[in-house]
Amino acid sequence: MKSLDNRLQAAADYVQPGGIVADIGTDHGYLPIWLVKTGRAQAAFAADINPGPLKAAADNICAEGLENQIQTALTDGLDNLPLSEITDIVIAGMGGMLIAEILKRHLPLAGKNLILQPMTQAPFLRSWLGRNGLSILSETPAEAGGKMYTVIQAQYTGEILECGSFFAHTGKIPEALKNPDKEEMARKYLLHLHKKLNVILYGMSRSGTEDEKTAEYREIIRRMEELIV
Repeated sequence: MKSLDNRLQAAADYVQPGGIVADIGTDHGYLPIWLVKTGRAQAAFAADINPGPLKAAADNICAEGLENQIQTALTDGLDNLPLSEITDIVIAGMGGMLIAEILKRHLPLAGKNLILQPMTQAPFLRSWLGRNGLSILSETPAEAGGKMYTVIQAQYTGEILECGSFFAHTGKIPEALKNPDKEEMARKYLLHLHKKLNVILYGMSRSGTEDEKTAEYREIIRRMEELIV
């Protein structure tokens, strides 16, 4: 059984013990294999839109002897999956806009434990979740392959929230600073984001841009500095 990198391990840690997991965009099936093999999940669906990765996942599942517990599904997102059976939905390794598009087709997804790992467009995803009654319960920052990521745990509550720009960019990461197990990585994530926004701001200033967006970035940077300096 292949061990998980920090990004996928952070996603695995949010899975409810004994649940039935749908791993969307499963690639080689490493996450559902780990979840079932370790007993974290009782069963799983490994889903992908592309036949090649799904064939690789099926081969890996067979190699571990887990064909009876992990079903593969060639499908677009959550389409054609038995959602009534599924307790946890993991969507990792894709952009925030695509994650939102996959979820939108099946809202409200009440009672489902959503575990989302946007590779890009995390601010968009956080804002979209709030506008659609999906509350962010927790976030775990992670580093893998020299890059920083966040893993978001969300659930449908029906509460509509228009989150501000600071929350859209940082989410629940500032709260992780209070957790001894997550503090170091949370600080590293915020420092990474701080640097990224400063680069964007510098580019804007070089082009002579000075508008609401630059003021917004300056305020986000200022608030982050209060947390990490």
